[in-house]
Amino acid sequence: MADMNKSNRREFLARSAALAAAGTLPMGSFAQETMRARPIPGTDEFLPVVGLGAPDIFIDLPPEGKELPISVLETMIDLGGRLLDTPSFFRPNVPYLGELIEEMGIRDQMFLTGKITVNGKEAGIEHLERLVANLNKEPMDLLMIHNMRTVDEHWPTLKEWKEAGRTRYIGVSRTRQQDYVEFDQFVRTERPDFIMTGYSIHNPMAAETTLPLAADLGIAVLIVEAFRTNDDGALFSLVAGKPLPEWAGEFDIETWAQFSLKYILSHPAVTGVVTETRQVRHVIDNMRAGYGRLPDAATRQRMSEYLLSL
Repeated sequence: MADMNKSNRREFLARSAALAAAGTLPMGSFAQETMRARPIPGTDEFLPVVGLGAPDIFIDLPPEGKELPISVLETMIDLGGRLLDTPSFFRPNVPYLGELIEEMGIRDQMFLTGKITVNGKEAGIEHLERLVANLNKEPMDLLMIHNMRTVDEHWPTLKEWKEAGRTRYIGVSRTRQQDYVEFDQFVRTERPDFIMTGYSIHNPMAAETTLPLAADLGIAVLIVEAFRTNDDGALFSLVAGKPLPEWAGEFDIETWAQFSLKYILSHPAVTGVVTETRQVRHVIDNMRAGYGRLPDAATRQRMSEYLLSL
C-alpha cells in the first residue's frame, strides 16, 4: 500500500476501529481466523465472500476528506476482503474511486467489477472505455450490464471484450423486478460468467428459480441489497432496539447485519455479497459475516420466520 499520508490514515482507522470495538463487535478473534472464500465456478480462483459496494464517498470526495474512503477500503482489505463493486452511474465528473485506488496502490489486489448503465451500443462502448480509464485496470476483473439494460446491444460488446482479453469475466445484473422470467431465460441461453441480483430474507424471490439455475449452470452469483426490506424499507429500522435470538450465537452471529448477511451467504448458490457503507465500524461489522459458522437449512428457515415476525 502506498505511504501517502500513512500516519494520518492509520490514526483515522485506529479511531474508527476503536469505536467499533467499544460497541458490540468482539475483535479479538481476527488473528485466528481468515475470511471464508468461495470458488468462481469453472475456475481455480477464489473470492472472499464479503465485499464493498460503491457508496457516495467513492464517487465524490466527502467533506471528511480522503481519509474516510481510504479507511473504508483499508478496513475491508485488512479484514480479508478484495471484492469491490465500483460506481454504476458515471456523471460528467468521473468517480473519485479511480484516483483513490491509484494513490493507495491497491488496484492489483482488488477484484473490480464495473457495469454498463447507458442505452445504445456505441454509448455502451464509450461508457466502458471511460470506466476502464478511470480504474486504470486492464483486463478488468468483471464487466456487467446493469439491470439488463438494452442487453441485446451490450452483450455482444462484452463478449468481444472478453475474447480480446480486456475483461476476465462478463455478466448481467437484475434487481427490483416483479419476476425473473426474462433474466432466467437470458442466463439459460447465454451462460454469463456472473450474475448479480438482490436477495434477502425480505426479498427472497431470486431463490425460487434464479439461484438454483445459476448453481445448475455453474454461474457465479453476487448479491446486493442485503438489508433491503419490503417497500424499499431498511432492515435496521425494523430491528432497532430488538435483541437477536439467543440461538443466533450458535452461528457466530453478533449483530443484525450479520444475521442478514449470514442468511444470504448460507445459500449454496451464492458466491459473495457486497454492501455499501461510508462508516468503518459498519465495514467491520459486515466483514465479520464472512467469518465463523454459517446456518444450515433448518436454521435458515428459523431465521426467516423469526425476522419476518418482528
